[in-house]
This record gives sequence, C-alpha cells and structure tokens, in this order.
Amino acid sequence: MCPEGASQQLQDCFENTNWDVFEHQDLEEQTSAVLGYITHCVDTVTNEKDIRVYPNQKPWITREVRSLLRERNTAFRSGDKALYSTARANLKRGIRGAKMVYKRKIEGNFNSNNIRQVWRGVQQITNYKSGSTIAHYGDASLAGELNHFFARFEVDSSETLHHITSTIPCSHSLIVKEHEVRHMLRTINPSKATGPDGVSGRVLRDYADQLAKIFTLIFNRSLSQTTVPPCLKSVIRKCFEKWIGGQTSRPWPTPLYMPLG
Repeated sequence: MCPEGASQQLQDCFENTNWDVFEHQDLEEQTSAVLGYITHCVDTVTNEKDIRVYPNQKPWITREVRSLLRERNTAFRSGDKALYSTARANLKRGIRGAKMVYKRKIEGNFNSNNIRQVWRGVQQITNYKSGSTIAHYGDASLAGELNHFFARFEVDSSETLHHITSTIPCSHSLIVKEHEVRHMLRTINPSKATGPDGVSGRVLRDYADQLAKIFTLIFNRSLSQTTVPPCLKSVIRKCFEKWIGGQTSRPWPTPLYMPLG
C-alpha cells in the first residue's frame, strides 16, 4: 500500500536519478541494475500489508458488515436474547444495504462500459468458478518428450543470424524513439501481474515520463545487439507488444525482396 505522499516521493526519486551511473558494457547487467534500483525505490516509499481473504467471502462483505457480525457473535455469547435479537436485525439491515451498494457498483460498470469488472462482479454474485481441466498421463516419458520439444528452441542461432544479416543488403534499422516508449508505458494495463522483474505495471504507467529515457536506451541496445536479457522480457511483454507488432507488420524494405545468390 502507498502512504500519503509516496507517489510524489517516488516521482522525485526517479526525476533526480542519474541514469548514466547504470551504464555497463553488459546489457543484462545494466538492465538488472536498473530494474533492481526501481524495485528498491518502490519498496522504500511503500508499505506491505497482509490481507486475509477467505474463499467463501462475498464481495459485499465490507468493514461495516464485519463489525455487525462481531456484534452479533458477542451478543450470542452473552446469552441476552434481546441484545442478540437487536444485533441480528442490525446485521440483516447492514447486509441488505451492502448488497444494494454493490448492486449500484455493478450497474455503474455497465454505464461506464467496463465489461471486465461487470463479468467479474457477475461471477462473484453467482459464485461461478471456472473449471480447470488437468490431463493425467501415466507414462513417465511425457516429461522427457516435453523437455525435448521445448529444448529445440534453445539452439544457438547466432551464426545463422549473422549469415543472413551479412548476405541481405538492408539499410533499414529498427529504432524506438523516447516518445514511443513513453506512449507505450502510459498504455500499460496496471491489472496485469508483476513479472519476474519485480516491477509492477502500475509503476511503469504512472512514472512513464521519468522512466522513458532509460528504457529507450536499454531497448535500443537490445535491438542493436539482437538479444533480449531474461530480466527484460517481462517489461517488453508489458510495454512493447503492440509497438513490435506494428513494426513487424510494416512492409519489408525493397532490398529484402531481391533474390539471394
């Protein structure tokens, strides 16, 4: 959770950071240092809070309803019938009011065309749980077959790539601009889960102006070296999926259509 003033502190931290100190010949080392620094800054200004969630907890169970539940349980243990009757009636009114508030919230999502939240609310109301189909195989060789299948993608193709790039005359170079990175950061979906880099999508989106410069440098180095550090894959997946898709869908330069050999 973010205490009051944490957002401004984090913005000042990124604005006053000298990103040149993270420059390193090894792209993976530089990327890891930058992502580690961002995570450290976030951990410094935010607080961790454990929230207990029960599997049968309904979305309309608010703090007020929990307080009424405790009052009813206390009245029941006291043995006072009149007090218990009053507490139970208050609990019923509280639940009815909380359900009405949640109903208006779902209707507001309809009006704002927030379909994701609408379906999430409907699933919680109807207690819908998506079934997960798990395949059971008795053959122990399945793990080896899967390992062999996915290991074929680990083949080092640097020599083949070098041969292709050396034989194809192409003056086109893929370079990402800082304003494009800033735009991509601002369009990140903050509800996506945090990847192995430890940097949440909300941080990348809210501080796009401060982080665009360093990520532009890292991403262009990755493009020029035709390599993607493992710690950078999560950021690329969050930020540059649409941008890369748009770049790869463009027509290839004319020299690429020339016959080889």
